[in-house]
Amino acid sequence: MIVDAGYYNDLLFSGGDDLQALEKALGRAERLIDLITCGKCGEFGSLPEEKRNQLKYAVCAQAEKYLTDGFDGGEIDCKVRIGDFSYESRDNGIIGGLSPTAAAALRLSGLLYMGTGVR
Repeated sequence: MIVDAGYYNDLLFSGGDDLQALEKALGRAERLIDLITCGKCGEFGSLPEEKRNQLKYAVCAQAEKYLTDGFDGGEIDCKVRIGDFSYESRDNGIIGGLSPTAAAALRLSGLLYMGTGVR
């Protein structure tokens, strides 16, 4: 993993008291961040230091979201109404559960894969 419990707690993210839950959250967060950055966690060692720091921060932010909100998929209901036409969809993809803080960190650092839609 690119982030450990000590690093997470050093950044003062909340919910890091339960080490077992934190490790689970960090592992799951890293997998999600790796998916939406097209494998940047796997390329971690070859990235510039600034990008590595942003990637680690995004993993921590996502882990905090899991620890505070739970490990649900983050489904989003979407309703669109234009005149008499209405449309409902349910987004249960990986992006629905992305932490806004993690998304912002990745977007600002250029690590967010451009083919990924974030709301």
